Amino acid sequence: MRLTPALEYEKLREDAASWNKIFLHKDGKFFHAYEWSAWLIKTVVCTEDFQRQRGDEKMLTAYRYVTKKGEYASIGFPLESLSKYMPLFGSVDFQTIEDYAEFTVPVESIGSATYEELAAAFEQWKQTLPEKETKAVARPRPTAQVDTQGSRMGMFQILSQILSYPLEAKTPQENMDFIATLKQQLASLL
Repeated sequence: MRLTPALEYEKLREDAASWNKIFLHKDGKFFHAYEWSAWLIKTVVCTEDFQRQRGDEKMLTAYRYVTKKGEYASIGFPLESLSKYMPLFGSVDFQTIEDYAEFTVPVESIGSATYEELAAAFEQWKQTLPEKETKAVARPRPTAQVDTQGSRMGMFQILSQILSYPLEAKTPQENMDFIATLKQQLASLL
């Protein structure tokens, strides 16, 4: 599902039956949760306290993205990590999920708060998130990359970077930034 429809779908939360729903959107090899769904994951399903008790080295991190049209919160994780970050739901076969999946959190996890109280808690959580850039910063025309010995970066150095890059441990945005850097380095060789 594209970002805009996913964000619009997240806004439909005024009905009490939707307060405890988590929507995960499949995007390539990752699941993404936006806005309210991301909040439920981080505050109810996979909290940092839970991750610390479990012994996770890296915490699932939510980010706030600011765009021309507004802002939104998002988290993402690899498809294979579904049972790790959504432990309340046991073993789910992520391969059968087409575009998105819906999960229902037990109502008692949310408590007896009103919509206004939940919305205020969500907004407060959202404002505490670290902000990430959504648009690529204008980059100068690529020039020849120079390594520490003062010679141009060669194809073998670029291949070495690719082979040593921890793809699974990075976010989709970090992966896109890495590819953009590689493209610049390759262009400098031409």
